Amino acid sequence: MRNRNIKAMFLCMVAGLLLTGLGYAQNGKQDRNIKNFYIGIDNSGDKFQPDEFFNYPAMDALGVDFIIYKYRGPKGTIEEEATKLKKLLDRADDKNLKIVFNVESGNWGLDMFSKDGHNWVKQPDGLHQFRFPPQVLKSIHQSPAFWGTIYDELEHSQITRNLTLTLRNPGVELVSLAEPTGMDFKSADKAVYEGAKSLVDYCRGFGNGKVLTEHVWPVLFHNFARAGMTPAYKQMKENWSNVWAACAMGACLQYNQEMWACLDFWNHNTYPGHSAEELQGNLLFAYWAGADKAYVENIGSLYSSDENQNVKLGERGEVFKAFVKEYIPSNPRAYTFRDFEPQIAIIRFDDTEWGQGKNVFCTVQEKGQKIDLYWKDWLFGAYNLNTSPASEEWIKAWHTITHGMVKKESLSWNAGNYYEGMPHRSFAPTNSPVVFDDNVAKEHLKTVKLAFLCGLFMSDQTLTDVCSLVKKNGLVVVTSQRFAPKKFVTKYSGGTKEFKDGKGKWIITDDMAGDDLKKLVKPWIGENDEIVYKFTGNRKVTMKISTDGNELDIVKTNF
Repeated sequence: MRNRNIKAMFLCMVAGLLLTGLGYAQNGKQDRNIKNFYIGIDNSGDKFQPDEFFNYPAMDALGVDFIIYKYRGPKGTIEEEATKLKKLLDRADDKNLKIVFNVESGNWGLDMFSKDGHNWVKQPDGLHQFRFPPQVLKSIHQSPAFWGTIYDELEHSQITRNLTLTLRNPGVELVSLAEPTGMDFKSADKAVYEGAKSLVDYCRGFGNGKVLTEHVWPVLFHNFARAGMTPAYKQMKENWSNVWAACAMGACLQYNQEMWACLDFWNHNTYPGHSAEELQGNLLFAYWAGADKAYVENIGSLYSSDENQNVKLGERGEVFKAFVKEYIPSNPRAYTFRDFEPQIAIIRFDDTEWGQGKNVFCTVQEKGQKIDLYWKDWLFGAYNLNTSPASEEWIKAWHTITHGMVKKESLSWNAGNYYEGMPHRSFAPTNSPVVFDDNVAKEHLKTVKLAFLCGLFMSDQTLTDVCSLVKKNGLVVVTSQRFAPKKFVTKYSGGTKEFKDGKGKWIITDDMAGDDLKKLVKPWIGENDEIVYKFTGNRKVTMKISTDGNELDIVKTNF
């Protein structure tokens, strides 16, 4: 499978009329207004002249449509920042590029003052959250090049109470969206949602730019999407790319949002921590899984240039270029994730559990020393809300549907004590999975064959819809006693038991990672070396996974 001649692998013939019909002019340049997939780059590591905002020759060589532009904080007054960012956008518009401002810098500074004394990160009620001042928002929303603002790691700053600040300022533990301590789970969920919606309303009060969130952890996708935020899930990094995708996809389907993918080269404190071959596999995954937009973090890993801005692409840059300029035009995609027909659904109240808790840590370099970074047992960022067997059920469900590849204790390599000794893999075998929250309706579940009901709560309407699909559609449901029909609970005495119900059945279990359950669900979980996605029109994409878990071969059926 490993093929270092990336360009040869990607290059294949396609008719010119087909290209033109998909938005390509005769010169091969794609009309960016009618594409269904856009590709971008995070500008960290970009090398450009002092009077420039970005290195356009590098952007052009890579073929990008948009830039995730890292805003490093104000250097002047509010008025000066507004003027500067408008000039940046005008320059991008001249080059037919779009800009999304990434404001992660706000996560790293306890204060962020402009020259006129305004603090851009200190908000009312003790919240630590970056906000562009109104004058800046008014300015940037005027530009057609402005696509939106991305809050990088917003869920991370909420549930860890801004750990990045704590590391530099011991004792400082500030939430970003809401103070949930003292609340119960549903109240905390509502408070975080209201905080997210307040941020969206503030940003959109000045125009129609998107408010996006880039997630370190596979949590709060649904909460944020419901609040009007566009999810950007992370591939590579310390993540299972397709697990994060399933969480984001469910949120986007349920709450009608675009789906963006961030291909992140960081791996713990190593950069770049992922190979060119892994980048190739992840580009293929984002594309064929149906993402609307994808971008790589960051450009510093893709090229080098001299003092005259002559661009030389590295191995990873050549992979990126070949994918954008050769593979995509030769392999048109006539669908998006909106056409997905999930076969397996994990349905849960998202209490922000991903596998953190007591004695869960990863080892990182900090100030030249190795330290064990412990992930606090603070669900929603609340000191009083903690993990439980019920909140961990969905992690065990992932373990089961990935043929045991995902650890039953945690979804992330950041739980280093669980993943110790296991080299990072981007992909786990799965059969068309999706994650929905506890309010999902029947319309999103009609194609599902196997559903797991997990977590602390399930809405009455969702349970009603699931019961109907079991009886009429033949749905198979795995659940604990909490969400099973009473008539079956009275017959249940522990372990894993099946109960027929109309055309389908209920499987009640006390261990969603148990061997007995794995045997019962085997007919629905697919093969142990491939990822399958099914789409409308009986289309199927099979992604054969390499032995190291980082590369994919794509097989398309009924295209």
